[in-house]
Order: sequence, then C-alpha cells, then structure tokens
Amino acid sequence: MSTSSILEPRTISNSEGQAEFNALFNNNPQTADDAALKLKVYWSKWAVAFDAQWFEPTETNAKILTGKKLLEEVEQAKFKVADAIALALDGKQVTAPVTPAVNPVNNDEAVAAFYSIFKSTQIADKEVEKLIANWDKWADAFGGQWYAAEPYNAKVVAGRLIAKAMDDAKNKVTKVIMQAIDGKQISPFSEPTNNKDNQPIPITVNKLEQAKDRVQIFKDLMKIEINMNASADKLAFLYRGVQSSPYKQDIKDYPERLKAKPDRDNVVSYGETVVLKGSDKTVTFTPYPEVGKMPEIDQQGLDFLHSDIQEACVCVGSFVENKIKAHWLGRNALTKGQFWSSTKIIPILNVVCRVNANSPDTDIDNCVIRDRDRRKRDLPFYELVWDVVSYGDRIASSNSLAAMFKRFETRPGLENWVKKITGNPNSDFRGSYGEPAFIYSPEVYDLKKRKVLLIPASEGSTGENLLTTYDLTRFISMLGWHHHITQAARFPNAQWVSLESCIRAMGTDACRYTDVAIKTLGLSGFISSPVIISKLGNGYSSSRNRYEFVYVALIQFVDELPKAEGNPAKLRTVSMALRGASRDAVQLDARMAVEVTEILRRVVTEELA
Repeated sequence: MSTSSILEPRTISNSEGQAEFNALFNNNPQTADDAALKLKVYWSKWAVAFDAQWFEPTETNAKILTGKKLLEEVEQAKFKVADAIALALDGKQVTAPVTPAVNPVNNDEAVAAFYSIFKSTQIADKEVEKLIANWDKWADAFGGQWYAAEPYNAKVVAGRLIAKAMDDAKNKVTKVIMQAIDGKQISPFSEPTNNKDNQPIPITVNKLEQAKDRVQIFKDLMKIEINMNASADKLAFLYRGVQSSPYKQDIKDYPERLKAKPDRDNVVSYGETVVLKGSDKTVTFTPYPEVGKMPEIDQQGLDFLHSDIQEACVCVGSFVENKIKAHWLGRNALTKGQFWSSTKIIPILNVVCRVNANSPDTDIDNCVIRDRDRRKRDLPFYELVWDVVSYGDRIASSNSLAAMFKRFETRPGLENWVKKITGNPNSDFRGSYGEPAFIYSPEVYDLKKRKVLLIPASEGSTGENLLTTYDLTRFISMLGWHHHITQAARFPNAQWVSLESCIRAMGTDACRYTDVAIKTLGLSGFISSPVIISKLGNGYSSSRNRYEFVYVALIQFVDELPKAEGNPAKLRTVSMALRGASRDAVQLDARMAVEVTEILRRVVTEELA
C-alpha cells in the first residue's frame, strides 16, 4: 500500500463497537440487551473467533467485542481493495480481491467510497490520473471493462468495489453474530490470505513495522490482562492453554514437519551466512556442536531485550548442505539459576534415551509406566508427558508426574547426564518439583514386547535444580532438530520414533506466548507448516522477592512473505529460553509475550539471525 497517498486502517474504539452492535438491533435497547445476554451464556462457543477469549464474559464485553470485530472486518475488507488500487497506481497488474457487485451502489456513493481511502480529496483527485494511465492493468478486474478511461469513471469503478467488499464483510460477520446468539459453535475468522498473484497484502508488512513499538504492544497486551481482571493466579498468556490455540490441530503434524528440509527451489534457508537488515552485520552459521561440547555464544546479541528479561539464549538455525548450522546469542546465557517447571522435559528425555539404549526398536508410544507396588493402574507414556506439559491434571499434577520421571535415575546420575549433554559443567540438577512422585517405584513396560525396559533407581544425594538458558535451549534444539544434526550431536541412543512422542506432547504447552506473537505480527495467514513446541516455568522467589517466568520454545515455519518480491519462501527455525523477573506478575506476563514477539519479529525481518 502506498504510504504517501492512501490511509492506514483505523483503530476501532470500544464505544464504536458497542454502537455498531446496538445498530444491528435498530438501537432497540431491550433487543440488544437480550442478544448480549445470550452471547454471555454461549461465550465459549464464539469467543475465540472474535478474539474475546481473554476477556471477562459480560454482556457489555459481548457488545463491544462483536461490534468491534464487525467493524474491523469491514475496515480490513475496505483496505484489501485499497491495496489493489495502490498496486494499480504503481502500474502493476491487479487481481480484484472481491467479485464486482451485480447491483452496485449508486455513483455518488461509489465516489464517496473511493475518496474514503485517501488522505484527502485533493490527493485522490491527483492520484486518479495514474489510474487512467494504467487503466488496462486494473479496470477489467474491477468490473469497469465497459467504461471509458476518464477520472470520474475511475472513481466510480474503484469505489463500487470498495463498497462491495465492505458490504460483503458486514453481511458475513452479521450472519456469524446472529449464529453466535443462537448458540452455534463459531469457527475462527481467517487471517488475511495471499492474493491470486501470491502477493501478501501490505497490512502484514505494516504490522511488522508497527510492532517495533514495543511500548504500544505492551500497552495492548496489558489491556487484555486488565480486561480479564488478571492476577498472579490468573494470567492472560502464561497458562492460557492449548485449547484456545489456533495451532491445536497442527500438533499431530509437528513430527513430520520437523523432518522436512528446504527444497532450495520453492523453499530456501539462510545458507552459510546472512547479512542482517539494519545493521549490515554478517552472521556466519557454525556446525551444531557434538554432545558434550559447547558452542560459541554471542553474549551481546540479545541486548535489545527488555531489562526484565534477566537471562536469555536464542539459537537460530540455517540449512547448509542438508544439515542445520546454528548461531547462538545470549544474555547471561551461562548464568546458573532456578528455571522452575521448564526443566521438567529433561528427565523425560533421559527416560527416552535410556529406554532406547535398552531396546533400540522400541516406540515409546507402545510403553506404559507401571507401579511396581501395584497401587496405581498402568498409564501410557504419552498421556503422562501430555499431563506434565499441558497442566491438564487428567492423571495427576504436573509436579508429581515430573517427580516420578526423575525416579528412573539417581539424582547425581541425572545431573551428570545433563552436563555430558550440554558440555556445561556449571549446573545442578538434583532438585524436586515440590510434590512427592505420583508413582514412587515406576517401571517402563513395553506392551508389544511384554518386557520391562527400565526400573526405578535409588535417589542418591539430593540438591537443587540450577541450570542456564543455554542448557535449556540446547535441549529443545536437539529435540526439534534431531533429523538435521549429526549423529554425534544427537541425544545418545534416542530414536525419533520415541522422540516424536515428546514433540507432540510439547505442542500442548499451556503457555501460548508464540501464538500471541504470531497474531500480533499479523503472520497467521502468511506462514505454513508451523511448529510450536515449548515448556513454561514460573514461581515466586521469596529470597529474591519477585515473580519469575520462564519460556523455552522451538518455533519453526515456512515464511511466505518473500514471495511478494518474487523470491522463494524461507524456512525459519529458532530455539529460545528466556527467564523474566518482576515484582508484578501481570506485567511480567505481558512483558514476556512482548519480548517473544520482538524476537520473532526480528527473525522474520532478518534483523536477527
């Protein structure tokens, strides 16, 4: 979209949203109130589709949020046509985003619609000359094939399509609102999609630019926290849950997507080096380190992060000759500390390695964990890991299950295993998770082989869980990139057929900071084959008098945005671990989401690699 002559989409206010909702019922207060009450009752059926899942279910919120969504969809439809007009002004061939109307608005209304996308009527009257000059590039697509190429006709033809797009959007959303009032399940609205020429609409580029303003993003996310009456025990994002995630249905495909490589024609990677946008700094990717060896970490590479982020490590991957090479960045990445529940995945991965060491052809999905004392029923391995990560409490608490997974190795033995994996000698991993083990004497039993593969160990000397963001980034990157690193760099003995069970379980993490980041950046319609595996951690440190939140994640997707400039799509794959600290839990929740958003923004714009 031209930034000089055409307006940006405007922000819809709460009062406008409420007024629009009331107008749907001819401003009859009783009818509107009755409809809002039904929306409150059926909140769970429509909230996600209207971006309302973070708000308190009230009648007022129902009016505001549905009305705002209606106006926002109309505004977005208007500027899809505006984007096409901007392309025509530049002399490019245009495909209309909607079909011209059979019964269009009258000429005066069409001209008014045309003027509404420009910063002034004077600018519009000047720009229309370009439409005349490029008439053959756009007029037929807009339904103007029978019109003479002159200024008034250009305004009418273009304005009619703007009005048609807005009317279509209003009718669509109004129909959905009425269905929601009737208690029907509503599917999420789709994000803006690519046009026929595979050119993403510039709204997404604008969102990436606007997201540079982290102060505003923080304010926007804090509004969500405030509107849902967030507190330390009820946060908007940290425990948001996978059920509301638009990527919930993708989880089953994560293992296959993580096996894929760029084909170098339709999808490419960075290669051996990349020149960062803005700084012109050249980043050289290096081989992923073998087990027991530490990489070089750029300890100034994350200086842009907010001061609330105490420690962080980010590892960006690039395919070079079908193997992933990496670039490691950190802030206090080797500073040892308490990372709470984010470490729970480590004993689980240790179990997988040891099971496959004893039985290389075992698929952990065929295994159950049994109680040697026969006090508990046999439980599938995947279901237990799912409960640890999702906080579903379907079987037991996450803490008690994590403590159970630590029972298969002595505390010193598990600590030494962690050090051997990461090459970092400065770590402690002998602590517990605050609750007794769900099963104190567990064993891993292969149902197909009818054989016990792993038995409990003595605890040995106990201690604390004090790791680093580097350690956690190393573990999650080894898991996600298993197929693309050398054998010497992989988890010892672990087979993908078992690791993929952990991948699927980690897709269900209750923390959805990455979901928020993708939505905030407007990327939802411009990425394919997404993978989001992660593990949250949080707690209150009385000794440090502060809340501490941890987010460990591997994010991968195919970025389709480069196609707008005629380039192949690009595979983005990045692992990270962040620990934030603050005396205000609600602000820290919003801050963590903002900083994950900023990391992802810089990866997509290639300001970070």
